[in-house]
Amino acid sequence: MRYSAICAAGICLLAMSATAGINPASAVGVTAPAPIVLAQADTKKETTTEKVKRKVKKAWENMTGYKFAVACPALIPLSHSTCTETGKNRADARAKCQSANPLCSVEPVK
Repeated sequence: MRYSAICAAGICLLAMSATAGINPASAVGVTAPAPIVLAQADTKKETTTEKVKRKVKKAWENMTGYKFAVACPALIPLSHSTCTETGKNRADARAKCQSANPLCSVEPVK
């Protein structure tokens, strides 16, 4: 009895999977809508002037900003990095680092 029930269930699954690829709308003559095509955003090329400005800004932040040690043991075991942020005070800069690195420990660099 069990053997026949298992065989019947297997035959039903096989029959359903065999007809799954048939599109009933095309059999009637209704055409399917065109597939959606995702377009990638055009990446803008960085000019030399913009590149210099970006590097100068980064160097300025490294000289004048507050530095924090960021440790993310929850995401990647023993991953450590630094975060340099500017702000009105150390607490404001630490809040910026914490928001940029959620679920991570942010401590001042000694």
